[in-house]
Amino acid sequence: MRATEYRISSTAFEAEAYRAHRGEDAVWPPAERAYGGASEADEKRRRAAALGLAVARLIVPVALLLVLLWAAYLYADALLPLNGWPVPIRNAGLALSDLVLPGAWYCIHLTNRRYGPGYSFAQLLAAMVISLAVILVNPASIDQWVITMPAITGRTVLSFGAALLAANFVGITFFDAARGPRWWTAPLAASFTASLVFSAIYYPAAFAGVDERWTDSAVVHFVVFFGMSVLLLIPYWLLRPAMRPINGMNGF
Repeated sequence: MRATEYRISSTAFEAEAYRAHRGEDAVWPPAERAYGGASEADEKRRRAAALGLAVARLIVPVALLLVLLWAAYLYADALLPLNGWPVPIRNAGLALSDLVLPGAWYCIHLTNRRYGPGYSFAQLLAAMVISLAVILVNPASIDQWVITMPAITGRTVLSFGAALLAANFVGITFFDAARGPRWWTAPLAASFTASLVFSAIYYPAAFAGVDERWTDSAVVHFVVFFGMSVLLLIPYWLLRPAMRPINGMNGF
């Protein structure tokens, strides 16, 4: 009786083990190894599908980043009322754009958390390329969209673009390196480095030789950027359940 039960249980185990495999595992040799591998047409379809999926995933992140970057640009002249604050802060030229810009860091952080650094780099480059195309293709049409454009020099725009790219490339790298069980380490490390690199590049590049107080302005803006980044940890924490990593990455 026991031998019969053992044979039955052994057969059941083998059936369960077989069902654990996919149907294509029973084919030998596998399709990718048979007759020289998958066909060229299949490979092209696979690559096209992967590219289409990547583009679809980036539509919303790129659109959101564009909104934040253009808001930062359009509000560059909207100075904050700082009467009664210390002189270095009043002379730093803080504007609404300085409160919006750290939101761009966090838009990129969320993409990095969800899809990984490759998608974050693509998001940043796509937003920058689209913005540059809008500016270069027909600059006169921008005046029809926006009633009041900020008075910003070409040197300032170029400095902003270079600082934004460098700061977020470093920030994306730091975010990916700082992933871990403490949910706040990655966004905080990335925001700190992005704020520091942006301030260290933008202000000397844009104002050295023109404004004698650019060093004070750089320090004040770095403190504001990082302070806003700390506050933005709250919405980041709230959005974490909806932005879980899809490619593993230790679940962080």
